[in-house]
Amino acid sequence: MKTAGKFDEPIIVETYQYGDTTVRIASNAFVKTPEEKEKVIRDMHMAGWTILEEIYQKQTG
Repeated sequence: MKTAGKFDEPIIVETYQYGDTTVRIASNAFVKTPEEKEKVIRDMHMAGWTILEEIYQKQTG
């Protein structure tokens, strides 16, 4: 996980198995500041729009 320009070893606190997919929850991956939270929300928003644009392009040719 990237933190302040370096990679830290994740601290895994939970592990879930869904079929062939493993989900690991790292306690040091949570956002700690309002700025980090806003960046996560903005990144998710942009990823969502990118997905929607790709779907639209596939449907309209």
